[in-house]
Amino acid sequence: MDSQTKTSKVDVYAVVTNRIIELLEQATVPWQKPWTGAGMPVNLISKRPYRGINLWLLLSLNYERNLFLTWDQVKKLGGSVNAGEHGHVIIYWKNSTKDDGAESSKEKKDDKKPPVLLYYKVFNVAQCRELPSTLIEPLPLSELSPITECETLIATMPDCPAIKYKEQEAYYNIGEDFINMPKKKSFKTVESYYATLFHELVHSTGHEKRLNRPSITEMAEFGSELYSIEELVAELGSAYLSGFCGIIEGQIKSSAAYMEGWLGKLKGDKKFIVKASGMAQRAVDFIINKAEATNSNEEMEIPVEK
Repeated sequence: MDSQTKTSKVDVYAVVTNRIIELLEQATVPWQKPWTGAGMPVNLISKRPYRGINLWLLLSLNYERNLFLTWDQVKKLGGSVNAGEHGHVIIYWKNSTKDDGAESSKEKKDDKKPPVLLYYKVFNVAQCRELPSTLIEPLPLSELSPITECETLIATMPDCPAIKYKEQEAYYNIGEDFINMPKKKSFKTVESYYATLFHELVHSTGHEKRLNRPSITEMAEFGSELYSIEELVAELGSAYLSGFCGIIEGQIKSSAAYMEGWLGKLKGDKKFIVKASGMAQRAVDFIINKAEATNSNEEMEIPVEK
């Protein structure tokens, strides 16, 4: 196990939630930060993208390049961390089962414990020195326009619901499984049109024939916990897809009421942001047809980088 992995009884939910609360109190919406300029946050060695809440935690740091390493990785490369620098929290789930060597397979299955939320720390390449320069490659240039990327994403989404333009309102109809959108010319920018459409596409992944997400299938009432989680899932998913396609949403919500609403939810439930991030990641995986997508309602396990 990585030497930076924390196994003590730290309240990891509180660590993550307090960081998001801190950003919101500074009028910063971390899940609406694009990574088009600095690249998507990835581990420098494995090239594995950081997922779920880890993506937004690392994006909020505003580094010029979103390349990160564990302490052990820095040392193995012959580098070092600059004096006074501090690592950044990355969370992951670890499954555990009782195993004394004598239990039957059925007993082991019955004794399976809930996954434990742990964390370790990573450092940005800007916090380090003496790293091999050959590892830090220039950002790849997309050959497609952002709008072409958006249209391709929509066209290739598995089991994409019908997109209609019957009313000047954006919503997902779960009963008939379709998305209604205002006409594109109704939006101030084409980017805001796609960001709104992505929001509704994320909602549609919750349908029982896709990911069967309770926060959408149970038709929760406005203001309830499930409703709030679903809205955050859709916001996170839309922000991810916008970054994935290279568009920057120009209508970031930053009103005092908006901030106060999310702050209230986060302060009332420290698991709220972690839970919503996991659901949003699975929704995005489904839309872009990645193998990680699953209909499980447990947070995905995030392996420790070696």
